Formats: sequence, structure tokens, C-alpha cells
Amino acid sequence: MYSSRITRIECCHQALRASRPPSAWEGGCRVRWLVGTLLVWMLARTDIAMQAASDACRLFVTSVMPGLLPYMALSRLLLSRMGGRLPASAVLLLGWGGGSPTGAALLASAADCPKATARRIAVSCATMSPMFLLGTLGAWLHSPRAALCVFLGVIGGGWAAGLLAGRSGRLTVTREPIPFSAAVEQTMRTMLLVCGTMAVLRMAAAMCSDVLYGQPELSLVLTTLLEVTTGAVQIAALPLPLAWRAALLAGATGFGGMSIILQNRALLPENVLSLPRQILWQALHAALSFLITLGLAQMITI
Repeated sequence: MYSSRITRIECCHQALRASRPPSAWEGGCRVRWLVGTLLVWMLARTDIAMQAASDACRLFVTSVMPGLLPYMALSRLLLSRMGGRLPASAVLLLGWGGGSPTGAALLASAADCPKATARRIAVSCATMSPMFLLGTLGAWLHSPRAALCVFLGVIGGGWAAGLLAGRSGRLTVTREPIPFSAAVEQTMRTMLLVCGTMAVLRMAAAMCSDVLYGQPELSLVLTTLLEVTTGAVQIAALPLPLAWRAALLAGATGFGGMSIILQNRALLPENVLSLPRQILWQALHAALSFLITLGLAQMITI
């Protein structure tokens, strides 16, 4: 009697576990532990957490938002007035001009887009803004030529990765033209997403770096993988030849870090890319950007 009761309990337990996919069950537990640990860590090291979030917000306001906000608002305004079927190249150019997450936001506004075309746009447009690459990085590197190499490398890497990820096609924009105020309002919501992801992931990187005290190289890698803008500041100041700093910056901004990956993911239409595939395509983008930039930097002797 007792053993049969145990057997029934075990069967019920197995049925409960089988009712949920193992990845969702186990993944949810891991996320809960990770987020819970970060929350406790924040309360234990409030000074580090607040300083990191403050630094990320300051960097966003001074280096990211001035170029991204007006461009994204105007590109939304323009795309809403280009009704009908458009070539993917039109969205690619607009996405490249604004940088992440402009391409994802514009792709989300399309009424119909083949999955392969959407995948190509999503991979190709996952880049930093040209204004950031040419202006901000140029100032940090003290070399407009080096910044130009980074820009060409990142755009070239994104274009090549996009060719491998999908194919060119046409997408349909059927929405009614939106007013200027609506374009600005939608863009401001996206700005909150960008700033929020930067602040949270910069704080997470600072918490991890606190544990890795005395290991600056590992801390730099972790910071760049989580929040690339903060990592880029540190890479630009490394005691390395200019060509190598430019190539490393191209690789870092080509990957984008989890901050940019999550920003794009929040705006992309559903089922365009799974998260693992998105990360793999960004890694390829980073490798291609690094190689192209290093080659250009050595060719023109920056």
C-alpha cells in the first residue's frame, strides 16, 4: 500500500515535469537565481550599483541619444510615408544610418516581410550609429582616420553577415502616415528601452567586475560583452597600437554586447531570429568587422 502510494506520487511528479518543456523549466530556475543574486548584490554594494547605472545613463545622454533620437524619429516619419512595397535595401540604408535599434524598429513597422529578408535586415542593421562610430570613437581615439576604418569595418561586417543570414527581397508598408508627434513619442519609448538596458547591464558588469578585482583584462571582456558602450571607452584607452585598438573597437561594436542584442530583440518581429542564433550572427559580425578594420588600418597606416 505504502509503495503504491509512493509510485503514484512519483508518476504525478513526472507528469508535472513533462507538462513543461525542460528548457523552460530549468531556464526559468536559472534566471530566477541570477536575478535574485543580482538584487541581493545591489543591496549589498549599493555604491557600486548606483555609480555604474549613473555612468551608463550619463554615457547614453552624452554619446548615444543625441544622434539616435532625432534620426530614429525622422526615419519613422519617412518610412510611414513610403507606403507600398519597398526593397529591403531602403530599410537597410535607413537602419545603417541610425544604428541599433533603428533597423529593428523600422522592420517592426512593416506590415509584411518575408522571413529570410527580415533576417537579413536584422543581422545587417545590428550596428552602432555612424555618428557614434565616426564622431564619438574618433574623439576617443584622437584619430578620424581610425574611426573611419572602424565605421567601414562594422558596416562591411554587417553587410557580409547579412548576406549569409538571409536574402534580399521586398517588404510592405501599409500603415497610415504618422504625425510628427507620434514619431517622437514612439522614439522616446525606444530611448527608455535603450537607456534602461544600458543601465541594468552596466550595473551587472560592475557587480561582476567587483568580484574580479585585480583582473582588469577579464573585467574588460565581461563589461564589453554586456554593455558595449562602456567597454568601448576602456578599449579606446588601452596601451596598444592604434590599429589594434581600432580593430578591437570594430569587433566590440560589431558584436554589440547583450545590451544591444536585447534592445533589437525587444523590437524585432516575432520568430525572425532565436536568441542563440542572434548571438551567433552577432559573433560572426564581430569577427568580420575586426578583420576588415585591421586590414584597412594597416593598408592606410593610421
